[in-house]
Amino acid sequence: MQVSIRQRLIFYHFIFWLIYFSLYSVNEFVNIPETYFFSLPDVLVTQIPNLIIVYLSIYLFLKYTIPNKPIALIIGILLIHIVNCIDWYIVENHITPFINVNPGPVAPPQGFYAIQSAVAYLTMKYMIFGFAYAFAVKMIRHERKRNRLEKERLEAEYAFLRAQINPHFLNNTLNFFYAKALPLSDGLSDAIMTLSQIMRYSLDRNDGNRMVMLSDELGHVRNVIKLNQMRFSNRLQIDIDFGITSSSIQIVPLIIITIVENILKHGNCTLPDDPAKIRLSISEDGCFILLNTYNKRSEWAAEHSSGIGVENIRKRIAHHYRNDYELIIDNNDIFYSLSLKLPVFHKVEFYTSKDDQLNNEKVEWARLFAKKKLNLS
Repeated sequence: MQVSIRQRLIFYHFIFWLIYFSLYSVNEFVNIPETYFFSLPDVLVTQIPNLIIVYLSIYLFLKYTIPNKPIALIIGILLIHIVNCIDWYIVENHITPFINVNPGPVAPPQGFYAIQSAVAYLTMKYMIFGFAYAFAVKMIRHERKRNRLEKERLEAEYAFLRAQINPHFLNNTLNFFYAKALPLSDGLSDAIMTLSQIMRYSLDRNDGNRMVMLSDELGHVRNVIKLNQMRFSNRLQIDIDFGITSSSIQIVPLIIITIVENILKHGNCTLPDDPAKIRLSISEDGCFILLNTYNKRSEWAAEHSSGIGVENIRKRIAHHYRNDYELIIDNNDIFYSLSLKLPVFHKVEFYTSKDDQLNNEKVEWARLFAKKKLNLS
């Protein structure tokens, strides 16, 4: 029968306390060799309060340290001391008189303050045991987490390298096909070149933490829509309005295209009377990018849509923009609409003086934060 980790841990704890109790009995024998006799009830009764302190301390330090919660920690320490006082009161007054115990090398303390001092010493002594164990557990967990994250990082890098080889090969092959198709068919060569541009843009934007020019992202969106129009013989009904003329605006890459691909995949985009709509504009104060989309839902999407793509979009936006965004989705059996509000990022060029511009190697990227908070009410 396979032993679980919890069972193994309990066994290790049992062995540790067995050794500790043995050393405790040996120490008693060394101190009072003339009158010593082994009494298992004596050992258990005198050590059970200490065991309670150790395991309460382990729980306390695991729960309220890293991150540190000092008030809860202080209250917990005081409560543990009170529990220890109650334990020893019960042991000394209601249990010890009924069992044979070894006489101590010194007389037990008398008086309230003396007893409190002795119990406080025991509390601190065994709380140190609990703290040491909790610290060791924290370090082991931290090391395991670090190793797991390192393994995931290496696996992600390996997966990225594997994913990078085939697209580069495909991109080069598409360029070869374009050269061969150019003298034979304008439509075929145009489709191959469009696909090649899509592949190249996706490869160049592998670094998701890097900002890209909004104009480049919109060019990529147009290429994807153009290629899909070729696939469906120009039957797609998509009303596009990119009402942004600024050439300095930046955006996190592959967010808008993911939303557009969601429309192409799950929307019914072949209705002349009810076309899909994609609107991109700047807010009146110039602080926000506004994206609004609408599309009729296809019957296939109503049955097979999992919502994973939209959730991934939400996570990426939250990761890059923190709380400085607004995403509203209306999803029902008839239509799907999305409204996205993102703060504007600008490419800013710095100057050494009013007349002298730094050369291109010294151009830096700076974020212009929105002039007002998002109104989420």
